[in-house]
Amino acid sequence: MSKAFTAPGKALLAGGYLVLDPIYDAYVTALSSRMHAIITEKESIIQNSLISISSPQFKNGNWQYKIEDNKPIEVNNLKNPFIESILFIILSYFQPTTNFNLEIKIFSDPGYHSQENTTSKTSSNGKLTFLYHDRSITEVEKTGLGSSAGLVSVITAALVSYFKVEIISYLDFIHNIAQIAHCLAQKKIGSGFDIATAIYGSIIYQRFEPKILDNLFETLENKPQEFNEKLRNCVNSNWNFKHVSRALPSNLTLLMGDIKNGSETPKLVSKILQWRKDKPKEAETVYEQLNAANMTFMDSLKSGDNKHISNSIYAIRKNLQILTKLSGVPVEPAIQTELLDKIALIDGCLGGVVPGAGGFDAIAVLVESDKVEYFKKTTEADVNNYNNVYWVNLHEESNGLIEENLENYVGL
Repeated sequence: MSKAFTAPGKALLAGGYLVLDPIYDAYVTALSSRMHAIITEKESIIQNSLISISSPQFKNGNWQYKIEDNKPIEVNNLKNPFIESILFIILSYFQPTTNFNLEIKIFSDPGYHSQENTTSKTSSNGKLTFLYHDRSITEVEKTGLGSSAGLVSVITAALVSYFKVEIISYLDFIHNIAQIAHCLAQKKIGSGFDIATAIYGSIIYQRFEPKILDNLFETLENKPQEFNEKLRNCVNSNWNFKHVSRALPSNLTLLMGDIKNGSETPKLVSKILQWRKDKPKEAETVYEQLNAANMTFMDSLKSGDNKHISNSIYAIRKNLQILTKLSGVPVEPAIQTELLDKIALIDGCLGGVVPGAGGFDAIAVLVESDKVEYFKKTTEADVNNYNNVYWVNLHEESNGLIEENLENYVGL
C-alpha cells in the first residue's frame, strides 16, 4: 500500500489579529506551494511497530520511531516536535493492537524555504521539481507560508489513510487531529487558520473556541490516564467553527511580494494583545471598524465587482494604519504604506495588503489577470521605486488537502 497527499500553503489576506477571536471572520487563500507526504506500508515482519519518516531534501532528514505501548520513541534520540506530536496524537486516538511498519517520505515545494545553495531534482514524468538543500531543515530559512501546518496536515492525512482508509470523506476528522497535534507541538493554542487552510483550501474562517483544546491539554498534563478517551471525544465532537470555501474571482491573480531589503518582522501579536488589554475601548473601536472592512472585502469577492474589491482593500488598509498608529506596532509600517500606495496606481492593480500579522517583509497584491505581465514589468523596470519587491513564483490554488498520483514521485 502506498498513497500520496498534498496540502497548500496560506496567505491571510483579511482578518489579521481579529482571527484570534472566535467572533470574527477572516479570509485566507491557499497557495500553490504544497507540502507532500507519501506513505508506504512495508511488509517485513518486525518485533515492534516502526514508523520511518524521511525528508530527503534536507541534510540529516531522517527520523525512525519504534512504537512501545503506543508511544513513539525516536531510536537515535533525534528531536522533531511536529512529527512527535502527530505520532503521539494518532497513536493515542487509534490505539492499534497489531504491529505495522510504515515509511513516510516528505517533500516541500520551493516556495516554503530559502532557495540559496540548492540543487533541483525533477520526477521521472516531469510533473514535480523539488530543491535539495545542503543544510538541515532547522538551518534553512522559512518564508512564512505555513510549512509546519502543511507538514502536520499531510502526515496526519497519510497516517489516517492507513488506520482509517478513505480519508477525503473525513476532512473534519483530519482537521481536528491536525489542529491538536499542531498546538501540542507549538505548546500554544493558535487561531488555527493555517491548519484549516491546509485542509480545506481558500476559505472564510472563524476559529474554534480555544477552551476545546484547553480542557484536552489539561487532562494530558494532570490526568494522562484519561487522555485517550478525552482525545477521542474531542476529535469526534463538533468544534463549531466556520470554513466556507471562497476562491478568488477567476479574473484576478494574487501576487505575493517578498521585500528583499525588508527587516525581519518582530513578534507583533503579543504587542497587539497587550495594547488591546491596556486600552480595551480604543481597541474595540478599531477592531469593529476593521471587521466591517474585512466583511465588505469578503462579500465583494463573492460578487466579483472589481471596484468594490478595490475600495474594500483600501478600507482595510486605512484601518490597519489606524491600528499601527494607536498601538505603536508596525502592522502596516510607513515604508509598506508608501510601497502599497505606489503599486495601487499601476493599471490593473486592485490594491494590496501586508498579509498575516503585518510587518516589513511581504505584501500581497490583487491584479487583473490579463494585466499581470504589465504589472510585473512596471515594478521590475524601476526596482528602487518599488522597494526591491520580488514577486514570488506562487499563485492561489484554492484546493486544500488532496490525494495525488503516486507516479508523480517516481525518480525523486
